[in-house]
Amino acid sequence: MTSPTIKAVLIDLSGTLHVGDQPIPGAREALQRLRQSGRRIRFLTNTSAKSTTQLLEQLNGPNLQFDISRDDLTTSVLATATYVKRHKLKPLCLMEDVSDMPTDVQDIQPKNDALRATTVPSTTSFDSVVVGLAPTQFHYAQLNMAFRILLQHSNNLIAIHRANYVRDSSSSSELSLGPGAFVAALETSSGCDTAKVMGKPSREFFSSALWDDVPVEETCMIGDDILADIQGARAVGIGTTILVQTGKYLPGDESKITSLASHEEEEEDQSKMSGSMSAVFRVCPSIVEAVDFILSTYC
Repeated sequence: MTSPTIKAVLIDLSGTLHVGDQPIPGAREALQRLRQSGRRIRFLTNTSAKSTTQLLEQLNGPNLQFDISRDDLTTSVLATATYVKRHKLKPLCLMEDVSDMPTDVQDIQPKNDALRATTVPSTTSFDSVVVGLAPTQFHYAQLNMAFRILLQHSNNLIAIHRANYVRDSSSSSELSLGPGAFVAALETSSGCDTAKVMGKPSREFFSSALWDDVPVEETCMIGDDILADIQGARAVGIGTTILVQTGKYLPGDESKITSLASHEEEEEDQSKMSGSMSAVFRVCPSIVEAVDFILSTYC
């Protein structure tokens, strides 16, 4: 028996609402209809190439016009910054240049001449490694430094996220290698513990995005990533998950949901899912049909 209502909706950004600076066709109108229904909405993102301020400028700029506020966002970059500050870490960041990025990204790796020097700084300057999506940083010198740091600090590998691939924002038809392969390489080569993942699909990330006064089984997650969005949401007991066939979706992704069953059974005792509720999984062509399904099916 499924929940008779959906009171709140979590929505992935890149690939679900937009690809680069182009909105998914009908996304703005679908989002407006969902807002008019009175449901609470929060947006989740693993994007590591932009600070929260820069991301909001893109989302609310002339191309996308989504009208999203800072309070509506839960980002993996901010989660990483919070973790780094809480544990007083000094990480080497495999991220794109943060010199022009404000606040949350600089909280991970502040401006520092030693970090910007043309000569490679000593590994003793760092006690941890943060990995984001950083094409210009994934070269031998930087990866080797990260490896050496982790030999000394094996518990301190932090992944902003570990997606295996991402949708190239410069082309709606191409996928590009994500940071997951580099995270795995550092885990294997250094023999370190499994990386601490800050963004989706981590339980902590999803839990931080939930509302205290909305039952988790009355919450819905919409996203284009079967693992980060759907598996992550189901693992914390979110009652309804909708996979959209846009963004990084690949044909056959929906079949992977069957392979998640054993994982979810292992997690069941720790999850918030009510024993009387069965999770709903739906596949929709886009955010437009996902919103149609919510509005037509749930009160």
